[in-house]
Amino acid sequence: MQPKMLKEFMYALMKEARRESFREFLENWEITQEEYEEIKAWFNNELGIEL
Repeated sequence: MQPKMLKEFMYALMKEARRESFREFLENWEITQEEYEEIKAWFNNELGIEL
C-alpha cells in the first residue's frame, strides 16, 4: 500500500523541478534522462502514478 500523500508529494516535486529547468534538476541530482525514464516507468507500472 502506498502512503496516502505519495501522489501529491510526487506532483509537488515534479512541479518544483519544472519551475526552472527540469534538465538542470536532473543534472543537479546526477540523474540521466535514461534513469529518469526508468523511474517514471516504475512509478506508472507499480503505483499507477503518471509523472
